[in-house]
Amino acid sequence: MEMYLENMKSLRSQMHVIEEEAAMRSIEEQKQKTFVGTLEKELQLVRSETEQLNEEVEEMVKTRSHINSEIAEKQRKLSSMQKESSVLSQTLELLQQGRVILSVKIKEKRSYYSKITEELNIKLKEQQDWFNSHKQKMIEDARPVEEYPSKPMGNHIHGSTSIMLSKKTSLENMGHEMSGRYKDLMTQLESAKNKLEEVEVKKSEINIASSKLKQFVEQLKHQIESVSSPLKEMDDNALEEEYKALMADKAREMEYLQSLKDQINQLEGISQVVTCQCGEEYRVELADGQKLGVA
Repeated sequence: MEMYLENMKSLRSQMHVIEEEAAMRSIEEQKQKTFVGTLEKELQLVRSETEQLNEEVEEMVKTRSHINSEIAEKQRKLSSMQKESSVLSQTLELLQQGRVILSVKIKEKRSYYSKITEELNIKLKEQQDWFNSHKQKMIEDARPVEEYPSKPMGNHIHGSTSIMLSKKTSLENMGHEMSGRYKDLMTQLESAKNKLEEVEVKKSEINIASSKLKQFVEQLKHQIESVSSPLKEMDDNALEEEYKALMADKAREMEYLQSLKDQINQLEGISQVVTCQCGEEYRVELADGQKLGVA
């Protein structure tokens, strides 16, 4: 009986130990499960972070590819801009050369127009001197009869007739001389008109060249719009200066044309009235290149 009790006691002790061990194992298993769950969560988090990192890497690769593409595009644009800059520089150089050539031509035309103006002034002075000399001559030829010495009554009629015939002959001679002078004036006037027509043709050619140059400048301005701002401003200023210089030369051409027209108008409007002491008036005029009269 005592052995039975000892065995039961020993069995209970063993069962208690086993229960404690089972409880310890259960706690350990719970800890292991908790640790495994934590590891799984951490592993899931690592996987999520890995996926996010892979996505970021892919995005960075795409961004890098896009940046490389933009760099290549900008390099192409830069190369194109350099080529356009070279073309624009050459064009600007050609424009400057054209401006130099045009300036030389304008100087030649200015010299030519100055020579024509000087010739017209000389001819106008010659005409004025000629009219003044003939005015004085007509005044001297038209002196009244009272200035001659008194003669007997019988010779009075004969003397008056001789004076009138002499006066008539003088007027006829003066008319022939003035007709010859009129032909010279008409020749000079036709020459001046021909020169004016040549000047008008040159003016038309200059206007056409100016219009073409203006259109070319506008085309260049449109081409320069894609160029960088400093280069664009530099080329715009240079082209604007070229255009202003051309407009100034054109204005000087207009002044020379107006001067020539004034000279021709002075030649066409020559009119001289001679009044002798006897009361008779003589008018010599050249108007509109058509009439030469003695009244």
